[in-house]
Amino acid sequence: MRKAQTQAISLVLISAIVITLVGFAYAWGKPIIDKRSTITMFASSIRFMEDLDRKIVDMAGTCSFEGACEESLDLPVPGIIRLDESGNKIIYEYEVNQPLIDPHGEVFFNTADNGSYARYGETPGVISLKGEEVALGSYMLKFSVRYRELDSDEPWRGYIIQLLKSGGESGNNKILVSYGGSETRSGEAREGRDLVVSKIKVLPM
Repeated sequence: MRKAQTQAISLVLISAIVITLVGFAYAWGKPIIDKRSTITMFASSIRFMEDLDRKIVDMAGTCSFEGACEESLDLPVPGIIRLDESGNKIIYEYEVNQPLIDPHGEVFFNTADNGSYARYGETPGVISLKGEEVALGSYMLKFSVRYRELDSDEPWRGYIIQLLKSGGESGNNKILVSYGGSETRSGEAREGRDLVVSKIKVLPM
């Protein structure tokens, strides 16, 4: 009888220890798991922005007439994608529960020069990430690709990709981009140069 009681007590103690250890493992391990999950989401989002930029730049450089080219990309992580037409940029954002970036900082991924102008031959699209703390333990990651003017001496011109709204301004499933033609605007580039504008229509869905 005493032996049975001892075995029962031992079983209860072992169970309590196991439950306690599992609790500690969860408390310490969950932030690590969450961090790894957020990093995976972050990496897929960067690839998405790079793919989107590549499709837009290729489209602007190779398509010959309006409607000739069209591409779509699905969002890799549930969130919102929208067009900021006045800023000439596409923004992709979603919330995470782990901070990956200083909430007041900005990181540039494909260029160290984030100015509004660059030399012809530089990347026209600037891909960046901003972080924002929206609540305790909740952070917004805001990826963007912004297009700037490229200056050329020979010929003496400016070049820019212009993003134009094609329907709604935001979506949460995918984004559709299509070639909207090009035009040359006399004297609208820096220093009175002609500005060659490649139009890209943007439809978040």
